[in-house]
Amino acid sequence: MKKVLNEIYIVQEDDTIDSIASKYNVSPISILILNNIIPKMIKKGKVLFIKKNI
Repeated sequence: MKKVLNEIYIVQEDDTIDSIASKYNVSPISILILNNIIPKMIKKGKVLFIKKNI
């Protein structure tokens, strides 16, 4: 059984959904769905939840 860990990430200057997803090896869509956002809502300082399987 896989465990799921939600990690918190604070958006930095010049971050994109793709770059954040790449850092955590998750899909960009999973970040958008989990946080109920669209890409235009990504701004420096925004708190995002990242779902990681461990």
